[in-house]
Order: sequence, then structure tokens, then C-alpha cells
Amino acid sequence: MSANRIAPDNMTPAQAAVSSPRSVPSLTAGTQLYFDNQHQRWVIKAPHQVVFLDPVSLDVLRACDGERNLARIALCMDALNHRPGRAWLDVVQDIVRHFEARGVLRCRLEDGALAQAQRPLQSLAERMLERRSSTK
Repeated sequence: MSANRIAPDNMTPAQAAVSSPRSVPSLTAGTQLYFDNQHQRWVIKAPHQVVFLDPVSLDVLRACDGERNLARIALCMDALNHRPGRAWLDVVQDIVRHFEARGVLRCRLEDGALAQAQRPLQSLAERMLERRSSTK
């Protein structure tokens, strides 16, 4: 989901977290990212699964340190020059969404991001209630 799309109202908080450029991904407990000498590849190991990583997924997962938000990770990817000019935020969100569904990552919204997102909804609800009460 790109940054300029509006999230549907029926989206769960977890889904909203991955959709927001201000969400902060991190590896879940019990998940390891390491270089497998036997296969000479980077691996993500989580409960009941082992995944060999492509270079782009590896760089995204390395950046999922629990401190950087998706927007900052996308900027890092652009700086690494995998493919300059690519829509990295969309790519990062897709990779994070994939690994979150597998239980490898978890996302949380940055401090203050949820309050900012809810303010327009609250003001919209207040305006609707005002209209409703003024028409009685």
C-alpha cells in the first residue's frame, strides 16, 4: 500500500501499523538473522521456518531494528542503490507485510503517530455529531 492511499476503516491496528510510513518494525522474539556458512547465504530463522533471503529482503530485515520507521528504511534502501529511483516505500511495506504475516516481524506505530492519525477522525466524528444534534 503506498503512502498516498487511504487505509480502509475496517483495518486492524496491526494492519494500520504496517500501512503507515511511521510504523517501526522489529524481529519477533525467537527470530534470528544470520549467515549460514554451509549454504553461504543469509537466513532468517523463526519458529517452524527457515527462509533464505534475497539481497533486498536481507537489507530491509537488517534495517528492522525497532528504531527506524518504514520511511527511514525506504530512504536507506534508496541510498544502497539496489535500483535507484524505485518506489522503495512500497517495496519495504510489501516485504515487511510479508514477514509480519509469517510471524518474523512485528510492527508498532511510532510514539505520537496514532494520536495524529486519530485526530482527523475525531474531528470528523465531532462534526457529524454536531450536524445530527443541530437537525433535531
